[in-house]
Amino acid sequence: MRLFRGPTNSRPQPIEPPVERPARPEPPAIILLPPPRAEARPRFDLRNVSPRRFAEIAHELYVEGSLRWEEYQWVGFPSQLSPDYDSTIGALTGEPAEPDRPRDMLAEMESRIAFLMRFRRDDSDRTWRAERALDVLRRQMEPRCA
Repeated sequence: MRLFRGPTNSRPQPIEPPVERPARPEPPAIILLPPPRAEARPRFDLRNVSPRRFAEIAHELYVEGSLRWEEYQWVGFPSQLSPDYDSTIGALTGEPAEPDRPRDMLAEMESRIAFLMRFRRDDSDRTWRAERALDVLRRQMEPRCA
């Protein structure tokens, strides 16, 4: 009695020898490089900025709360933006205003505050506020990662 149907004429199947495949070469080692670091740059380049752009930067610092109103009054209004500059300060110095020409605005603020320190020593509150405003401006020049 047969329990399953299958070929009655069953022959043993030939056994094939295992096929030898050539060995795979080792994959090259993956060299991982660190991701590129963001170049540390200052937030604002106050050493090469126009007075008009400097006024915008000072206003931005005031709006975000880095500068107080009294400090903003010291640094937020470059004299080159005054409509009377050419007939007042410009007449004395012999230079036109040129509010869009880049210059070292941080150095101008430093000299302004140095003048204040030299000739207005008695007004310590005013000099303190001016020095603090200058410190805030200097911090904007420190490199920051993006």
